[in-house]
Amino acid sequence: MNKRIITTAAETMKVPLEVAEENYKELPEQDAYYFWNPVRGGIAVIVGKDGEKLGASSGISFEKHLQAYIDGKRN
Repeated sequence: MNKRIITTAAETMKVPLEVAEENYKELPEQDAYYFWNPVRGGIAVIVGKDGEKLGASSGISFEKHLQAYIDGKRN
């Protein structure tokens, strides 16, 4: 994963780079990565290798977040 993807995730979630580097998983089927903020109420973001992203609040399940990304939603 390149530094641009981590930076995009950290900036979107408003967390230090180290938090983004420690809290992610690869989504190989989507050519993307899922990042989350481990604090209560923290947001999550899916960042594609092309730089497109979709953030979601903690009230949105991973499954719904991923499906919205698959459906083409971006912010």
